[in-house]
Amino acid sequence: MTRRDLLWIAPWMLIGLSACSTLRPALQQPAGRPDTAKACADWRWIGITSRPGVQCPQVQGWTVTPLFSQVAPPANACDPKKGVGDGPGPDVIRELSRFCVYETADKWKGHPFPPAVSADLVRFDQDCAGLALSLDADLKANKWKDSKEDFGDVLAQAGKPKELHIDSSPSVRLAFLDTQRTDGVVPTVQGHSRHGYTLAHLAHYLVCEEGDRCAAQITTRLALPIMYFNGKSRHLTWIDKDRGGYLGLQSHLAQAIRDEVDSWWNEERHARHLVLNLSTAWDGKLFDGLDQEQISDMRAGTQAVYDALQYAAGYDVLVLAAAGNQKRQPCESYGPLLPAAWEVWKERAPQGESCGERRKEPPPLLYAVGGVQANNSPLANARRGGMPQRAAYGETEIFSGSSVATAVASSIAAVVWNTYPDLTSSEVMQSLDEGGQELKSLAADFWSSPALASPAPKVRKLSLCTALAKAEKICQARRLSHCLNPTGEHEAEQKAECDRLQALAKPSVEVAPATPGSCQPWLWPQPEEDPFPLGPPGKQY
Repeated sequence: MTRRDLLWIAPWMLIGLSACSTLRPALQQPAGRPDTAKACADWRWIGITSRPGVQCPQVQGWTVTPLFSQVAPPANACDPKKGVGDGPGPDVIRELSRFCVYETADKWKGHPFPPAVSADLVRFDQDCAGLALSLDADLKANKWKDSKEDFGDVLAQAGKPKELHIDSSPSVRLAFLDTQRTDGVVPTVQGHSRHGYTLAHLAHYLVCEEGDRCAAQITTRLALPIMYFNGKSRHLTWIDKDRGGYLGLQSHLAQAIRDEVDSWWNEERHARHLVLNLSTAWDGKLFDGLDQEQISDMRAGTQAVYDALQYAAGYDVLVLAAAGNQKRQPCESYGPLLPAAWEVWKERAPQGESCGERRKEPPPLLYAVGGVQANNSPLANARRGGMPQRAAYGETEIFSGSSVATAVASSIAAVVWNTYPDLTSSEVMQSLDEGGQELKSLAADFWSSPALASPAPKVRKLSLCTALAKAEKICQARRLSHCLNPTGEHEAEQKAECDRLQALAKPSVEVAPATPGSCQPWLWPQPEEDPFPLGPPGKQY
């Protein structure tokens, strides 16, 4: 049996999400028709009760728990020290209480989930896998050292100026919901996967100055805890909540969003703003969430993620999500993945009272980020038809993908918000988008701004330096108290610094080729080889 055959046993690498229980080779799947069942769990289901306040009904042979712990309306939402959001509305809080998680009571023996459990359960679906987006470009782990030099190209391409004007403790918390356990600080020990660890350290070099004076408090939260996944067996699925894993289910992502928002809001030394970096996703064409007319038409797990994002929106949390990487050929990879594609979805988080003042048109639920190479062309693993209106440089020594670009964008947003804390989340993104370099040869495939009419707008490559300059203009126009140069006397100096940084980011002439592979409901690791194909010691696969 070859190592490629053994990949079917436990393809747990960063982006592999296998639910198979046989040794049938992946390449036997019909081209262009991935088997989505491999990414869903027979042993774990999500149910939705008929109305708020109804307890999750019991099902024989299954354990049941609420997906979200009890939620109470925020008592101090209008405290000016707590940010500009007014907190989630009662409708959002009531919706979170409707989600139930069912797991087989006996991990050795499965039970079929009843098609009609109770009149109080109006929907129930299998919990399906969310995907980590960034691909391994080089698995020479022993040669990679975490240092500023490893991210030199990223810092240049991201336009980090010499000085960040950090005057006090950070007013922004930047959280990566990924493969790394929550530590409250930049992680010092990586988990099983280097993905979340690397993104957090990349952010550290973008938001901090020499001496570790930082414009954001960087933290991580585990959203991908599964080391080995088997959709047919809970026993053969290994979840590691200490060191994390390589993949996660939709319920894990929904819980991580809600838990991070609550942790930030209830923290004693509260950062005024929160930025969430989402580098996990699923294909809306395979697992829904993209073509449905109403939220209630979506699978239960998809609804849970959407409602958790609505909960975050109530606090004016800024969420950035990776637009997605391509599947390997011959599988079709077209359009953005979710949740990033929700930037342009017609439904939005409900409007609410903002400390006594009615909000205007609500901003997008989140903001999608695409990736570009140094020559400003799309990344080699970019999805056709999946480029949003904003992009950032997305390559490092070991990772290349839209999740790297999203980490860059999230870091830029955190610095801007810390420098200008009186801006709203939508104004922060306005400064990023309008300050970005227009890529005249690259048009966006999807966008949310109503001001951008047909034809498609050009993609803008984000830069920290120009985003700060644009934020200064917004600050001056609104006559806010935290403007750095209210008289505009240093505008010429700032422009000269941004021009210098843009000149340093010299475009390369090489374009990385796309890589062939097999058609799956998830994204294959790169290269297509599992260093530990037989699974953890003591487990039989």
